Amino acid sequence: MATLHKYQLGQQVRLVHTTRFRATADGPYEITRQLPLEDSGFRYRVKSNREQYERVVGEDELERAS
Repeated sequence: MATLHKYQLGQQVRLVHTTRFRATADGPYEITRQLPLEDSGFRYRVKSNREQYERVVGEDELERAS
């Protein structure tokens, strides 16, 4: 049975507040790429309109934007 990504391309998400993300832009991020499954789980490339670059984050570091 294949394991599926929880979040889809173009979906709006928020970063879960952790010490790793202290200096991040507020507001939603968009999923720009789903990355392959790794030992630690799925990862994604995300982009905020308030930042010039994309971030790579784990699935457990994201939540759906409301």
